[in-house]
Amino acid sequence: MTQPTFTKNMDVLTHVFGPFAGKSLLDIGCGRGGLLRALGKRGAVVTGVEPNPNLIAKATQAAPDATIHQSGGESLPFDDGTFDGAVIMNALHHVPAPLMRPALAEGMRVTRPGGIFLVIEPLARGGYQEVFAPLDDETEIRAVALTALEAFITETGAQVILHTEYDTLLHEESVEAMLSAGIAIDPSRAAKVEAVRKEIETLFSHHAQETADGYLLDQPMIAVALQK
Repeated sequence: MTQPTFTKNMDVLTHVFGPFAGKSLLDIGCGRGGLLRALGKRGAVVTGVEPNPNLIAKATQAAPDATIHQSGGESLPFDDGTFDGAVIMNALHHVPAPLMRPALAEGMRVTRPGGIFLVIEPLARGGYQEVFAPLDDETEIRAVALTALEAFITETGAQVILHTEYDTLLHEESVEAMLSAGIAIDPSRAAKVEAVRKEIETLFSHHAQETADGYLLDQPMIAVALQK
């Protein structure tokens, strides 16, 4: 598989899974459904799993044609080889550390022979990471996720067909919109958001690039594709 230059997560997904039409793809940790919607619009038959019921409601609105199950990635409610491909994007570091290895094994299990399991993770650097660090510094847990991934590859001998780092730019309408989205994911963080709001606003003004329709924050990524 020839490796081009990537600037967006969808570039990687298209390279790995495209053309999408008719392919059954599983989004593990589908969150608010943005990836489900994007893959569905491109013709994929999409299924998502998400443990947070509040996010499932949002994902259902975002991708009404998707099938969505409430489930953690470590115990997927599907038979072996159910999907043409599976992806866990920006979600492995949200899995409790002891369950990361089982979640990776499950992603491979439900992928059909010859299919691809893709892991995309944010690296612990860049403007987005810096802005959010006062609220939720993920430096350590992101490192734990990458260590778990590399250990899984070594232990299983999985065939790595893509292993690359690339830079993305994430769009935010405003610092307020970014903080509101963070609270929507976890309402219990509202008080903490208020406590660090001024610090985040200062960091945002330093790191964000203003555009005609909002702001851009740089976020380096890593993508690893495993073929079953």
